[in-house]
Amino acid sequence: MSSQVTGHPSSTGGTVKDQEIAAEQRYVDVAYTRLEEMRADAQAMIREGYRQSLAGTKGSLVDRDAMVHQAALRAQALDVADDGLVFGRLDLASREIRYVGRVGVRTRDHDSLVIDWRAPAAEDFYRATPEDPRGVVRRRVLHSRGHTVVDLEDDLLDPAAADGMTVVGDGAFLASLARTREGAMRDIVATIQREQDEVIRAPAEGTVLVRGAPGTGKTAVALHRVAYLLFRHRRRFGSRGVLVIGPNRRFTAYIERVLPSLGEGSAALRSLGDLVDGVTATVHDTPRLARLKGSDAMADVLRRAVADQAPGAPGELRVVFKGVVVTLDRARLDRIRADLHRRSRGSVNAARGRAAEALLDALWQRYNDVGGPEAAEAAEGAEAGLWNAILAADGLASLDDEPAAGPRGNGDPKRARFDTKIREQSAFAGFLAAWWPIRRPLEVLRSLGDPDRLRHAAGRDLDRADLTPLAASWAGDGAPLSYQDVALLDELDALLGPPPRPSRRGAPAEDDPFVVDGVNILTGEEVAGETWEPEMRELSTSIERLERSRRVDDGVVEERPEYAHIVVDEAQDLSPMQWRMLGRRGRQASWTIVEDPAQSAWEDLDAARRAMEAALGGERPSPRGRSRRNRKPPPRRARHEYELTTNYRNSTEIAAVSARVLAVALPEARPARAVRTSGIDPVVRVVPGEDLPAAAREAAEELLGQVDGTIGLIIPLALEESRGQLALGEPDASPAWDAAARDRLAAGLPERVQVLDVLEAKGLEFDAAVIAAPETVAEQSPRGLRVLYVAVSRATQRLTVLTADPAWERTLTG
Repeated sequence: MSSQVTGHPSSTGGTVKDQEIAAEQRYVDVAYTRLEEMRADAQAMIREGYRQSLAGTKGSLVDRDAMVHQAALRAQALDVADDGLVFGRLDLASREIRYVGRVGVRTRDHDSLVIDWRAPAAEDFYRATPEDPRGVVRRRVLHSRGHTVVDLEDDLLDPAAADGMTVVGDGAFLASLARTREGAMRDIVATIQREQDEVIRAPAEGTVLVRGAPGTGKTAVALHRVAYLLFRHRRRFGSRGVLVIGPNRRFTAYIERVLPSLGEGSAALRSLGDLVDGVTATVHDTPRLARLKGSDAMADVLRRAVADQAPGAPGELRVVFKGVVVTLDRARLDRIRADLHRRSRGSVNAARGRAAEALLDALWQRYNDVGGPEAAEAAEGAEAGLWNAILAADGLASLDDEPAAGPRGNGDPKRARFDTKIREQSAFAGFLAAWWPIRRPLEVLRSLGDPDRLRHAAGRDLDRADLTPLAASWAGDGAPLSYQDVALLDELDALLGPPPRPSRRGAPAEDDPFVVDGVNILTGEEVAGETWEPEMRELSTSIERLERSRRVDDGVVEERPEYAHIVVDEAQDLSPMQWRMLGRRGRQASWTIVEDPAQSAWEDLDAARRAMEAALGGERPSPRGRSRRNRKPPPRRARHEYELTTNYRNSTEIAAVSARVLAVALPEARPARAVRTSGIDPVVRVVPGEDLPAAAREAAEELLGQVDGTIGLIIPLALEESRGQLALGEPDASPAWDAAARDRLAAGLPERVQVLDVLEAKGLEFDAAVIAAPETVAEQSPRGLRVLYVAVSRATQRLTVLTADPAWERTLTG
């Protein structure tokens, strides 16, 4: 067996390593040739699908839909695999050789050229160790640029079986860690270690909970698990979909290329700020406001807000029937509304028809209470006698022979006539539209910008001192939506429900007296201009087919999708209301939860944990405090817990700084073990407070000449006075870090320098990072020290910290 070779010359010309690279290049070329043929086959299948649709039949459209959809997915996967198709090789003790890559490649005779990394045959590439080689003698990692093999590294796992095998390099894994980060997270398929691979290939059922300190690869492992599940359980997870949730849009942009690079592009990737269709969060609330909005108490507050009358709703209903004035006052109307909400099953918007019936019942009762039937009967008798005399003189039938109107269901023709006449009155129709309007979630949330309305909805669940700043955060149509607001909108959407869908049957809209401007004023339905008839609609995507299959003729369209598997990253930061939002999307889902309690920015961890357990158990969210004693608890789902203990991101020098912050923030916590030493010590400098912004920019410019990759310039939160934090006793807004100052920091810097606040930095990593004003970050919230711990662990190569407080210099340098 030859010893490890790192570039020794060979008698045949070039180094041994060069010869090994050339041999691997020849194999890789063969694999790429076959990949091109597979890509051509996929394109041919797409063309064939369109050709079949020319038959013009319904069946041909369905065939085309399925064929084109599957072929397009295949073509997309093959296109992504074009860069670095083959990255690994296994030499087994049985003399078998296996090449591992992004996608599987077979010859036309179905012989394997490249094994998909997710296949069982590739597991040994990740799980074999010198202690347990699993039949692997040599593991080789190939490094490529495009189609060209530029380097390789070998791990000799079973020296006794090597038998003269050439071994090249110093070990693949640690060498890969020092590489420059690009704008999107690098996939780590070729360098997944055993403890990470166990998570990736954990059972598909139930919940997988992954804990680990910064830099342990939690996010990459979760994304690889998604790709693995979709590969191994395509029918199960591909039909209902996989949802990946990140903390913010910057984070989702950071990882959005990872799944396609792993051969998967079918998962939905969302941030907590854009999980609700039609809205996008643009700001973070101050810590105090976030704690209020995210608390489970808001479920009851929003329920009362929905049950309250809409702004501008009339306080009296007055109609006339046969000369009798019938009135419902505010007290009666409030009782009707409360009873409707108490007995309501389903969405509020879909209940307008029930509201109309309840009003008619109350009007009929009131009509009888004021002696209406007797008065009407006397008036009718006198009028009928007069008209009968006139008709008899003309030889016509009397009014008494007129057929009675159909009963309303109780067999009482008088009640049926009453209902019909009242419905026809514009006073009733106009009142119903204003008293029980079709409401939208954002409209209800904005209405709570009125302190009086919020006070009524808050009941005893919120402190009175909190109401004014909370209302101020929602006041005005132009107020930006925060990440916590999105969860509140989802709660409101669940309470309100979607508007009733367009009517599919009945008279044409122009013949319906209850239709005004295309809307039925009694039911809230959008009514088509003509009687609905079935139509053939071509569905071209799987999500369209999925949504159509879920629709039932119940008057309501279910618009919120539910997924088969949900991945939640940075789960330790989710509020109870955010967990309720996720729970609605995964009542039947399996889950992958990625968290580190030491990084938590959420204060009430116990409440968040209870909400998480409800979501993972498939429990339907209910307002806080409502009893579930009469319900059987949901069956406990299987749970598999893992902890990642090795810090692959930070050098030991940077990890030492983050460990010092962790010791202050959470003395009992243990940091992950860093495995890579760079020899570059972090820079910690004291700078006068007023000079911090300028010094931070200078530090970023200096790092541009020291690293080739990304640089994060991480600053404190910009607390905005307009969102009410001063009234909550929070720190004053600092103009040094407001939006204008942030723009000045970023002006003229290249794209690879990103200026972001400490919450936006969560989950990201950079080749170098500048942390400005750690003392300000630590003071901005009760969890400020944990937020700072996250910030100082973002860098892989170089770290600069600028502080105005000499005590922090001593803390960070030890």
